[in-house]
Amino acid sequence: MIFKGYISSRKILDGSVVQQKVQNLVIRDACEKKGYDYKLSFTEYGIKNCYLNYNEMLNDLRKDKFDGIAFYSLAQLPNKQSLRNNLYKILMEKKKSVLFALENILVKNLNDIKKLEELLKLKFFVSKSPKNIKIR
Repeated sequence: MIFKGYISSRKILDGSVVQQKVQNLVIRDACEKKGYDYKLSFTEYGIKNCYLNYNEMLNDLRKDKFDGIAFYSLAQLPNKQSLRNNLYKILMEKKKSVLFALENILVKNLNDIKKLEELLKLKFFVSKSPKNIKIR
């Protein structure tokens, strides 16, 4: 199976910025462990809420140019539900897969998508929760 990578140069959900080289190494290692052929990553622009390369990647996935997408992290998914739904629709229609390398999560069916959405909700709430709590 051929997996195309997806990396980013902007902050992810937890506020961290990870060097592109490191993102590619993590993706390559995760694909290697699963026996997937890894193809060089799409690199998203650093502009906030810009998903130009994400959408280009979805178009290529729809055209069967590769079997799956390997994200560095699930925190790179768009915040906007409709953009994530575009990905999920292609996964279901074309029987494709998505690998989230950092979390070692493989999504390939509706049940996996539901679990992923629950995990995204938890990550979002944790990112918005207080970092320090004063106890008296």
